[in-house]
Amino acid sequence: MARPTKEEARDTRRLILDAALELFAEAGFSGASMRELARRVGVRESALYHHFESKAAIFGALMEEFGPGKLRRFEGLDLAAMRPAEVEPLLRSMARTLMEEAARPRELSFTRLLMAEGPRLNDAGVLREMMMPGNAHLARFFAELVRRGVVRPGDPELYAVEFLGPLMMLRLSYLLLAAGDRERLFALVDGHVRHFYESVKVREEPR
Repeated sequence: MARPTKEEARDTRRLILDAALELFAEAGFSGASMRELARRVGVRESALYHHFESKAAIFGALMEEFGPGKLRRFEGLDLAAMRPAEVEPLLRSMARTLMEEAARPRELSFTRLLMAEGPRLNDAGVLREMMMPGNAHLARFFAELVRRGVVRPGDPELYAVEFLGPLMMLRLSYLLLAAGDRERLFALVDGHVRHFYESVKVREEPR
């Protein structure tokens, strides 16, 4: 029997993640079984373990896609030639991108899953292990801005929390009030970014 191609493996992995998100949302992380997941995907249970070593690993992949893991992209930004005047627009673009993504149906499903299952996942030690790397990605981004003298010296991890925390609150508002005033929501996002950057940027010495 021929081995599956890389493309087929990617397709199966995608099917597993899509079915897992739906199953976790219905039955909860604890109540979802690998057997039921295999049934929904249409593969043998052993095939799941070819792609993921455990149910926690499947949840981790979803976290990478929808949760703090997506902040990895900010480490790859080229800051070498960035001028101070370009930093606030970059932060605003980052914040708006995160908010736009929060409105996508699958991302909304994952956010609802976290809201419903958060305490149990935390008790199981799953959440902390998966969320900390995401915060670290953003912290390294701010550490680089500090190193380049664009942001004043400070704790990059705290900068990450100060930047991301209000956005998560606004994201929750988007989830609960999806039919609300989108223009007002993004005005709040822009206002938060402006306030944050004013508090951390390097001040020019008076002449």
